[in-house]
Amino acid sequence: MIAILLLLTVGVILSTTASFIFGVPWLMPILGAAVPYPIFFLQVRRQQYKNAFWWMLLWGVLQSIAVIVATAIAPQTAAKVILRGESYTTEMFHWIRTGEGMEGTLSLFLPNHLLQYGIFCILCVVSISSTALIFGTWMLNYMNFYVAQLVKMSAKPWLAAILGWYPWSLVRVIGFIATGVALAALGLNLLTRIRGEVPKSTFPKTYMLIGITFVIADIIIKAILAPIWQKLLLSALG
Repeated sequence: MIAILLLLTVGVILSTTASFIFGVPWLMPILGAAVPYPIFFLQVRRQQYKNAFWWMLLWGVLQSIAVIVATAIAPQTAAKVILRGESYTTEMFHWIRTGEGMEGTLSLFLPNHLLQYGIFCILCVVSISSTALIFGTWMLNYMNFYVAQLVKMSAKPWLAAILGWYPWSLVRVIGFIATGVALAALGLNLLTRIRGEVPKSTFPKTYMLIGITFVIADIIIKAILAPIWQKLLLSALG
């Protein structure tokens, strides 16, 4: 357990540092995803789904901390290497200041959320969650770029740090991870059948149910709390 923790921690630091040094935008989500995937794949293959879920959740926390710190230290480099970082930040700041935009409008964000979740699910099955993890890392990175910029530009940085990661976004991450665990197992089973063998593991329905439940909860919580959160963020921004 300690060895895996050290591997994830060092791996996240090295992958983030390398991404900033090389300066190649798409390299960052690829390197970031490469850190936890071997651990994730091994746990899913061994049917240790609980371990796979919690290790990925821990990696998400470590990855977020690394990207936020790296962005705070080298914001110009971060703007170049984190895809959609600047555009997403601009979108969020416009929403905070005006209340207008996708973030606070159900009819606008719902199709986008469903599309992203659909793409993620397909990638999970066809690639045993490998490319899905790259896709998820990309989204995680630009969210953390925004959080770092929010804290930097706020009149009350301590409040911005607390509010930066929206509660619905946290719920969404959990939903995506649980879905990734379930559909990676499904992908492995399908691959086994293609080889003409009988799958030895059953589909982890519980994790798929958790994933769908949390993704739905994300939508509901966002629809309810976004207007309130916008006013709180506006207060922090000053």
